[in-house]
Amino acid sequence: MNSRIWLAAAVVALSVGVQGCSLKPQFLRIDPEIKVKEEQIGNGKTIGVRISDSRADKKLGEVGDPDRKMVDVRVEEDPSPAIYERVKQALTRLGFSVQPYSETMDRTLDIQIRKLELQSVKRPLTFDTELRAEVAAHAENPTAHYDRQFNVRTRKEGAAPPYEKDSTMLVNTAVSQALEDLLSDDQLITTLAQ
Repeated sequence: MNSRIWLAAAVVALSVGVQGCSLKPQFLRIDPEIKVKEEQIGNGKTIGVRISDSRADKKLGEVGDPDRKMVDVRVEEDPSPAIYERVKQALTRLGFSVQPYSETMDRTLDIQIRKLELQSVKRPLTFDTELRAEVAAHAENPTAHYDRQFNVRTRKEGAAPPYEKDSTMLVNTAVSQALEDLLSDDQLITTLAQ
């Protein structure tokens, strides 16, 4: 009987300790990895690339326990420069020469981050966290253009709400997936290669 009381007390102390690990507002940094197969599809053609974050609100969402404390999750730093470098590296592996976007260029790729949304819902025993990303692309060559939106959802379950490291991983996984889908879209790449 005493061992059960001690075990119950330890569980209560641990759960209070976990809840007591104070959640702080989270400021995430976006730096996605983009994996593409190395191919010479572009044949050295020059593309002007522009990346923009068109989200009106830099807040992704909130995490925590709605019965106790919720904290904001934000991406304050403009992710465009980091994403530009990653997209440039990927397109170079596909055989393109990448330059910063200019209206006078024949071939352009305009990528917009339209949505990044994080939701963490408390279930009876776990926290179910989901991140949604929407990335839009506009590819153009001298004779044609191609538009498409790429949507990704990533999910994670855990005993506690996600901390900054977990949220950062979720965001970068979703953005990476959206950009990999974008750069493996045959019609988009063909438009740039023509």
